[in-house]
Amino acid sequence: MIQENVQTERFFPALLEEFVTPVFLEGVRRKFHFDGGQLAEIREVAEEMLPVLQKEAFWARAVYPSENLSHVETSGINEDGAQPAMLYAAYEKAAISLGHGVDLLQENYSEKGRLLQSYIVEALAGELLMRGYDAYNRYVAAYTDRHVARYHFPGSEEAFPLGMLPELLKDLTQEITCNAAFCMVPKKSVVFISELTQDESVRCQGICVGCGNAACPNRVDENPLIRRRVADMPLTYGYSRIFGIYNELL
Repeated sequence: MIQENVQTERFFPALLEEFVTPVFLEGVRRKFHFDGGQLAEIREVAEEMLPVLQKEAFWARAVYPSENLSHVETSGINEDGAQPAMLYAAYEKAAISLGHGVDLLQENYSEKGRLLQSYIVEALAGELLMRGYDAYNRYVAAYTDRHVARYHFPGSEEAFPLGMLPELLKDLTQEITCNAAFCMVPKKSVVFISELTQDESVRCQGICVGCGNAACPNRVDENPLIRRRVADMPLTYGYSRIFGIYNELL
């Protein structure tokens, strides 16, 4: 049963307002290396996706009770030489999903042999989810007394095993499920634990922070062309959830 303290919202309205604008679409075209002549097709797919997103896309958040994970942060020695102020990290679990309709639209394109349109769905959805992380960051900063210090994804660290995913989903929403192989439905969904802090010197710089794979071609901080992939360089969980279906199209 979903916990009573879960907050569920429709997908970030400001992002959906930008979704079919020339600036957003041109950014996707350049980022994913579409030809200039394909901009009209990108716009057509985006316009088909938008009503589905407005109806189904959502995000949810709830407190993550993690006494065993909480750690103490210090903000430095006070001017009077007193004990450093202690800032305790807090955690919350969250999910972002674009809904079943986007999956159905992509499947429909694939069944009709319109593979370009199917990949355009992938690119548009991926960019929207990537921006969803930033929108979540801004929401937390605006509506709580903390801000995001870091993301933790199931399966990315010993303290956050992949096996925790079903329980996270059970607590957060009935709209996202996963099978025995931890594949989520809807496919365009992400689930994570966010580490929150009041320490102004600690700010989340992106979902790649903390990943030790410096050679990964998908690192935001070193290579913004996240479309490029190398088969033997696996993505971090955050990226693999966004771009998982792309493997099937290669």
